[in-house]
Amino acid sequence: MKKSILFLAIASLFLSCSGSDSSGNSSGNSFTNSMDYEFTITVNGEAHKVKGNTTDGMPTAFGYPHEINNQCAVINSTEKSVMLKINDVTAVNYISGQNLECRIILPNLLMGINQAQVMFFGSYFDSIYTNLGYTNPTQGNCNFSIVRGGAFYSVNNKLPITITDLGTNTTIPQTPPLPYFNFGETIKGNYTGTIYLWRQQSPSTGTFIYDVPVSLSIDFKALRMY
Repeated sequence: MKKSILFLAIASLFLSCSGSDSSGNSSGNSFTNSMDYEFTITVNGEAHKVKGNTTDGMPTAFGYPHEINNQCAVINSTEKSVMLKINDVTAVNYISGQNLECRIILPNLLMGINQAQVMFFGSYFDSIYTNLGYTNPTQGNCNFSIVRGGAFYSVNNKLPITITDLGTNTTIPQTPPLPYFNFGETIKGNYTGTIYLWRQQSPSTGTFIYDVPVSLSIDFKALRMY
């Protein structure tokens, strides 16, 4: 009788623990592993940061289940595109900063320095112009050069992004809409330097010139979604 009671107690404890494990993942993610990710974009000393783990949701915004609407991922189309975005300051992976978006296009992703097209979007960049005493000629995005004094379109939106880790493949053993992601290691890269924003130098001639210096650094460890 005592042995029967002891067996029932152990069985009850086992079932209780199993039940806790199955419901313990509040986000209900169907992932075969987890992966840390983060990015920091610092503009004139102001840090805009996202940091998290895939167990809390995926920072992709590509239409998958269990997503967080702050992006930190690399997609594979005709070129590799790094998508860094703060769109929800209440999200679990939000750390600091304002709503903004940065896209880094890498035509030929390699270790070391990659000449990449970099695009910034969001009203935050309009506020940078305002704080510096100018008006953003193209509202909602940010044209720049790493060469001071260049005319508009001569050198535009290119940065030498240093890639320190190419990451590894992420696989989807089960097809959507309920994929079981097996995340690979993140792609890691960075840039630090001075960029120059452009402004209308002469209202009469309409000439634009890059001559407004801005300190910029970008550091990312982004999910490799391919």
